[in-house]
This record gives sequence, structure tokens and C-alpha cells, in this order.
Amino acid sequence: LFCHIESTIATKVGIPNLNRHRLSVEKNATNVPANETAPGAAGAEVGAELQSLQRSFPPDSINEFIQKMTGGGQAKMIADHDNLRQNERHVLHFMKNPMKNRFSNILLFSEGAVVLEVTKHDKSQNTYIHATKIKSKFGNYVLAQVFLIAEHSNLSFQSPKPETLLDWFRMIWQLKIRLIVCLIPLDNKDDCAKYFERKVGKKLKHKRFTVRTFAIRTEEAATTYELRITNSDIKRDERILYVLRYPHWKEIVRPPDPRQFLEVIKSAWALEQTAGQSNIDSTSPTLVHGISGTRRTGAFVLTSMLCRQHFQMRERQQLSVVTACSTVRKYRYGVMRNRVCYTVMLEAILRFAAAQGYVNGHSSAFLRALEVICNSFNTSALRYTYDDSSL
Repeated sequence: LFCHIESTIATKVGIPNLNRHRLSVEKNATNVPANETAPGAAGAEVGAELQSLQRSFPPDSINEFIQKMTGGGQAKMIADHDNLRQNERHVLHFMKNPMKNRFSNILLFSEGAVVLEVTKHDKSQNTYIHATKIKSKFGNYVLAQVFLIAEHSNLSFQSPKPETLLDWFRMIWQLKIRLIVCLIPLDNKDDCAKYFERKVGKKLKHKRFTVRTFAIRTEEAATTYELRITNSDIKRDERILYVLRYPHWKEIVRPPDPRQFLEVIKSAWALEQTAGQSNIDSTSPTLVHGISGTRRTGAFVLTSMLCRQHFQMRERQQLSVVTACSTVRKYRYGVMRNRVCYTVMLEAILRFAAAQGYVNGHSSAFLRALEVICNSFNTSALRYTYDDSSL
């Protein structure tokens, strides 16, 4: 113990290990040949040096030392264990709400999940919805799984109850959603329950919420609906809500033209500007959904976030694609598990960088990169037809 204390003190002040020094001196002394004598003057000098160095540091109390080392070790152990638990993902709320999950194999992590507020009309435990918040300096998003109404569903799996439509409107109202990006056609009632009308002047009423379609603007890539939403619990509060519907990615294994996909992202940015939520500090997120809320939805959100990293592209000629994907996957299960979605994102990012002048879009390296990505589309589609065609 004393040797350990001495070594610790010596190390802290940056002097050589005294025990090692002492052992080397003793070893040299014992290795002197019989016909030779150890240099007494040198040995005495080393001994005096050791004595002076040891006496220059006041010794610690053994009890205090043991208490300090034990306490510090315990604190470090507890800190390490806490850090270990911080990296865990929990699914308790997902497991407790099976009737509000469209798919039993698409988990919702509790970390980052949307928690609904309970009002006077809601049950005290009715706080769950299959949606995740992702907020960074490159975008503020909610990635959500869409809902089905049980009595209108012809699908074989168990569908969520009608209350999930109410939860959808509760989330829109409570999070002050101003823009919804819809990445499915909305033509099939088994894909998604109706949450707005697609004709001007029509309105949809569900419980305390009323949504009226005010205007429609159709473009080549997408259609924009301007809606008005009201809550009967809150008088004189009519909010504008935009829905950007992109219907051209009907099947995961048949990806859209990434250039068209990129145009939809730019349209979403423009609508965020219109809605006043382009500020990084805006509390109003953009709600993005497909069906499961992981594949098309994840591709859209990650492509948008990465394309907004202008400084990294322009100044550093770098982009942390894998890091961004890994970070989002920590909060939203299943994002970028599909190679098709990954390649759509990659090509869209490359074309965006070329359009902005960050890279040379006519260079042989750029064209080869696009060729590799485009060739991987066919491989990805064949690989994932069985796994993802129904989601």
C-alpha cells in the first residue's frame, strides 16, 4: 500500500517512479562481480536523493487515502453505469399501446417520442402516438406513422382504433404543426385514413377538430393544400395548415427520380418560409409521414437535413452522411434500413451539391459516383422486394 501511495504521488508531480528507481539501484548493487566493489560514493548519493525526495512530500493518512480511493472508484462506477443506461432504447410505451400501433414490428422508442397533452376531453392515460421528434440546427421534424380506422380496413392485421385519428389532430394542434409532408398518394383508404378533404370548400370534422380546405396548388412533382384547422375548445383560433402531398413514390422498391424528390424537399423549405417556421429556434416542427413513418419518411428528413449543411459542403467539402443516419436511427427505429432509400438520399444530395456549385457536376468522378448509385437501385429493388413491398 505504501509503495502504491508513493508511486501515485510521484506520478502526479511528474517525477520518476521511486520504487522502480530503488529496485534498479538494488539490482545493480547485487550484480557487481565478486572481484569488484560497488562505487560507494555513487550509492550514497542515490540513497540521499531518494531520502530527500520522499521527505519533501508529507504522507497522507492511510484511512483518508482508502476512503478517497474507494469513494472515487464508487462514483466512477456509478457514472459509467449511468452512461451505459443513457444509450439504451426503451419501448415500454410502444408495448403498452398495441391498438395504437399499425405494425407490431415497427417499434417506437420512448426516447424522443411525442407525448400528447391531456385535456378535459381526453382520458388521463391517453398520451401515446406513434411519432418521433427530431430537432437539430438543420431541421425540426416529427416522423409519424399514419393511422387506420378499424371499421374501414380490409387488411388482415389488427388496425388501430378510430381514436388514433383524434390523436393525430391532437398532435397537430398541440405541436402547432404548420406543414405536413405526405409521401403517399392517399388514394387507398387502407393506406391512410382521411384527415383532410382534397376539394376546395370541403371540410372534415372529427370530434372537436374541423379542417377546411381553403386552396389547392398543383405542380408537376407535388400538390399543396392550404387548410384551416379549428378546435372547438379554443374559440377564435383558426390556424393555417399546409399539406404537401407527393404521390410518386407508391412502392418502396420503385423509387422516384431523386431530382424530383429533391424538388419536393425544396418546396417544403419554401412552405416553411411561408409558414414562418424556417427559423432554427422555431417551436413548430414539420410533420412528415409515409405509412410506417420510417423509410420514405426517413429518406425525406435525412436528405433535407444533409442538404441544409451548406457550410460543410462548401467550405470543408465534407458531409457526415453515416453519422447523420446513425443519429436519427437512435431515435426513430427502422430509418434507412432499406438500401433503396439510402441510394435515393445519396443521389439527391450529390445533385444538390452540384446544383449549388459545391462539386463539379461534369467531372468524371461525379459521373462515376452517380453511375454506381444508379446501378445499386436495381440490386436494392431485387433484394428488398420480399421484405418491404407491403409497407
